[in-house]
Amino acid sequence: MAIAAVPTWLSVEHFRTFVILEEHGVKTSAEVLAFEGGGRGPRTMTISPDDNPSVFTRLNHWPRGTEVGDALEITYDPANPGRVMAVDAPVVDASIAIVALFEIGALGLVALIVPPGLALLVRRVRDRAWRPRPDPEASTNRGGRQPRSHRLAWAPAAWRRIKHEAQEQGAWTSIMVFTFAPIAFTLLCVGATLVEVRDLAALHERGVAAQAEVLSSEWGSNRQDRLMVWVDEEESWITRWTGVPRYGDPIDVTYLPENPRVARQADVFPWGPSQFVFAAAGIVGVITTPFVASAAIAGMLARAARARGQRAATAT
Repeated sequence: MAIAAVPTWLSVEHFRTFVILEEHGVKTSAEVLAFEGGGRGPRTMTISPDDNPSVFTRLNHWPRGTEVGDALEITYDPANPGRVMAVDAPVVDASIAIVALFEIGALGLVALIVPPGLALLVRRVRDRAWRPRPDPEASTNRGGRQPRSHRLAWAPAAWRRIKHEAQEQGAWTSIMVFTFAPIAFTLLCVGATLVEVRDLAALHERGVAAQAEVLSSEWGSNRQDRLMVWVDEEESWITRWTGVPRYGDPIDVTYLPENPRVARQADVFPWGPSQFVFAAAGIVGVITTPFVASAAIAGMLARAARARGQRAATAT
């Protein structure tokens, strides 16, 4: 179901775009500014609508033969220029077909696996033969009651499992997979979060209110990317803002006098999904990294001790 969720969401968003643009879309022409590619060909196109040239947005599907500098007929949502489609773009191209095939395959797996799995689960719950039976010899008191199971009994088992895997794998593999990778990932997430928190605290303590002039705005697929403003005679980027400001519009901002590049729009919380994901990943890393790293180190020490014992036995 988790695998099927991603292509299903992409397909729903694709058809939802048709509905929204049919109801609220504005048709205009746009200039093709650049292609951003990967692999064998370009994946996204950067365009700027002629009726609002300060907006730069990305297009994922376009007519064949389109080149940089061409005029392209588009339909976009004025309240969200990231939701845009080319008028003559094919309804189904290679990328859409790939997503559709993934969705069909994933939904087929769901149809094949989920019903038997649910039936097996119901059988296990209802059938007494599947239920674990108490061991009368395991009682620890005179009343014959079973000892209470610890809620975190899985933690020592997981620690021993990681220790065993680190002991069986090579030293470099254990260091990279169980030690270096978790520590590096945690440091990255925690460092990025601390930088964002530092900027928030600095704006709260020393921020100065001012009016900035809008220079341009960049939009991704159905989302805001960056807003460039001119504040205190310097360019600054804002990652979250309200509305669709045009070139030259004034907006109220809060910025640091010593570093005008650190700014945010007034009364708008600057954190988006990426900042919250980094913060959550950092918290998870801080909790799990000592657990995983200590088990891996114990496994590598046990591996070294076993190797020394084998060498000693061979020598004797």
